Amino acid sequence: MANNITYVKQKSGVIYAYENLATWDKVNKKPICRRRLIGKVDPVTKEIVPTDQRNKSQSPDYVQPPYEKGYEMPTTLAGRKKEILRLLKENYELKQKIEELEKKIAEATAKTEAAEKTEAAEKNEAAKTADSSSAE
Repeated sequence: MANNITYVKQKSGVIYAYENLATWDKVNKKPICRRRLIGKVDPVTKEIVPTDQRNKSQSPDYVQPPYEKGYEMPTTLAGRKKEILRLLKENYELKQKIEELEKKIAEATAKTEAAEKTEAAEKNEAAKTADSSSAE
């Protein structure tokens, strides 16, 4: 798994620990070297402290958010294309629902405004009739 660990000191003085991974590419027949951030090196204890976001899922106290439960990202290109199409369709359907709800909201606000106008008109008429009856 881990071939070795490299320590890199930044200009800020922070030392980061990286895991060097080397594999053989059978197609191109050459080695592939990957470097993965493990975390920061604590200057006092000299222990590697995992960074907050990059190794989050590997932490023993990591709890998967509820929206990710049971979801597996497809690994093949065809599977990813299908997933993209599914998400585009879902996105389109949600936009349609939003438009329908916005129309309903507009209708409801128009009805309430019309009701308020009629109430105001009725109050004005009642006030006019009361004024005319008191003047007589």
